[in-house]
Amino acid sequence: MTGDPQLIYSLEIKVLDLEKKVEALEKALEKLVAGAAMAGEASLPNSVLDEIERGENPVRVIRQFRLMTQKELGERCGIRPNHISAMERGMPFGLKTAKRLAEALDVPIRLLT
Repeated sequence: MTGDPQLIYSLEIKVLDLEKKVEALEKALEKLVAGAAMAGEASLPNSVLDEIERGENPVRVIRQFRLMTQKELGERCGIRPNHISAMERGMPFGLKTAKRLAEALDVPIRLLT
């Protein structure tokens, strides 16, 4: 049994149309996700982002930009100031600590990792 060529053609056109719409939605979603990821960085001037790119410690650079002492940052995130000092000198820290710091500094976590 063969199908109606007119019906098959009509269905193929609809499938192609749906594929285009899905592609457009996927692109729009990518833009939204990228915009959300950049939102935290948008609150930082390029000079701060440039310092981080040059290898400066992101915790120190952002903390100083926010005009916070190590003690104030520690109070906001529940980390002792001497631990913050060690992290700013290069001591590695885990994801849980990075999340707490990112929240206290109001930046995306990926800026600190």
